[in-house]
Amino acid sequence: MSEFLHSSHGGQTLEARRGQDDAARPTALLYGACGNTGELLLTELLGGEHYAGVTAVTRVPLPSTTRKLGVHFRPEGTPLSLPYADEAYLVIGEHNSFYRRDEAFRALGFDELLPVAQAARAAGIRRLAVVAPVAIYSHSSAFRHSLMNLAEYELLDLDFDTLVLVRPAGPEKFERQRNWGKRIGDFVLRQLHGLMPEAYHPPTSKMVVAATTRAMRAARPGLAIIDADAVHETPAGSV
Repeated sequence: MSEFLHSSHGGQTLEARRGQDDAARPTALLYGACGNTGELLLTELLGGEHYAGVTAVTRVPLPSTTRKLGVHFRPEGTPLSLPYADEAYLVIGEHNSFYRRDEAFRALGFDELLPVAQAARAAGIRRLAVVAPVAIYSHSSAFRHSLMNLAEYELLDLDFDTLVLVRPAGPEKFERQRNWGKRIGDFVLRQLHGLMPEAYHPPTSKMVVAATTRAMRAARPGLAIIDADAVHETPAGSV
């Protein structure tokens, strides 16, 4: 009997310690867990022990059997509201998984960025990271390091304690190419890809995810801009 009581007490102590550890770690919300970047970011947030829990926004009811993963079901046509988390990640993109694995998750379009960020702020979230597809090779380095468009000014006006803007790729990665001239140009660039210096290669999704999570963990209060150059400086899998 004494051994049983000792064992039970030890188990309760272990559970209490786990609860204390979870309370000390932050929670995260992910809107846009689709496409290569969104899927990899969800995997990264769930891995390791940095976050106590991760909530992904879905467009269909999705029972979660994954440790630390919670879901926030947002049906079509319903008012936009988000649950509280310590940090939020917004990934602009579309569903493009080959096996349609990402169809259950809610995608984030350009026109939804500001309303979703406002909903995150209304939910009490104070730290925000946005992975935004902004052209990286058609602007000067100085211009890339500044706030590049009105949407980013509006995000800054929401008064998050910490705002991390990750701008690694062009909008063409997230929308249908209707211009045949651009398609031909992209084809030529792909053929020359192996001849180009590595610094000129478009960042991979793994590099983007590594740079995003590393920036969020290191970011101090204020604004942090992570452009293509900064993404290239973060080795994939370095977090």
